Amino acid sequence: MIRVLLADDHKVLLDGLQNLLADLEDITCAGAVSNGEEVLDFVEANLVDVVLMDINMPVLDGIETTRRVKEKFPHIKVIALTMLEQGSFIQQMLKHGASGFLLKNSGKDEVLTAIRSVAVGGQYLGPEATQLLMDNLKGQSLKKREFIPRLTRRENEVLKLVAEGLSTSQIAKQLFISFNTVESHRKNLLTKFGARNGAELIRMAAERGML
Repeated sequence: MIRVLLADDHKVLLDGLQNLLADLEDITCAGAVSNGEEVLDFVEANLVDVVLMDINMPVLDGIETTRRVKEKFPHIKVIALTMLEQGSFIQQMLKHGASGFLLKNSGKDEVLTAIRSVAVGGQYLGPEATQLLMDNLKGQSLKKREFIPRLTRRENEVLKLVAEGLSTSQIAKQLFISFNTVESHRKNLLTKFGARNGAELIRMAAERGML
């Protein structure tokens, strides 16, 4: 059972998320809090697997709260949940250890997919969040473009589809190759970029103008 802590200062949203998680066989709402300090107090006293973390909270914002949670409880996964449609916030949350990012207008299926993905060690950036991140990075300094890894044609194809938010199975189907072959290309891409995960891979590729 995936234990989820909800953190947001808007009660209407908390109520909606609690209703969303009600009666699921594999996910349960461990609790609901309204600011960063309450998040820290809660995870100290309770078992939590995933935190759905609002960025713009009172007392202690989601970015600093994420940093502190990951520093003390690295096993807890954080998904940023926000209305702030700015790529810079995505960068900051990822920098401090967030495993996913969702806009608050995300649908039920996307929220549940994100929770399930990060709970097993994956990452999740919704299509809108991915685009925001790429737009933000493309507007930044070009200083990080110096090192551009040499990719094969197929690796370039896989990279672009990863950036579009497609899963390994979807990429395999679209390119008419096997699941294991896509996984092999993903691992090669991570190695060539020196990236730790898919989210970082997308960020680094965008910084280098490769998307």
